[in-house]
Amino acid sequence: MLSRRLHDFLPGLICLALLLAGCASLWPAHKEAGTLAAHVVYISDEYANINTDLSQQSLAAAGITHGSTFQARLREQRIEVMLGKGYKDVERGEWIGLIEEDGSLQIAISFGHAATVLECAVGDTLVITPIQHP
Repeated sequence: MLSRRLHDFLPGLICLALLLAGCASLWPAHKEAGTLAAHVVYISDEYANINTDLSQQSLAAAGITHGSTFQARLREQRIEVMLGKGYKDVERGEWIGLIEEDGSLQIAISFGHAATVLECAVGDTLVITPIQHP
């Protein structure tokens, strides 16, 4: 009787295990303390700006607000980005983070092509870390 009940629940348990294993891949196993994951969801055609799913609220909770800087890392490349309100907040050729209308982070280069420089593509994950200046 017990083995029959177990047999009835086994397919459901297998599905649950597979679902949980799939969800585990959404969070990097190597996530470091104090970092945020910004998944690249779109690269703009004209300027190759990097649009992510990271929200302004998540940035603020990590201490990244307008005027502050953060590090973005993709593979071995690290860049310093200033979270601004517009491109005029940085000099030509400098990295800037902007909050899009949907409330998510975009990373760009003033008069440049961010995704091209970082060799970034949709599906990549940028590791975001606040920079504490003395």
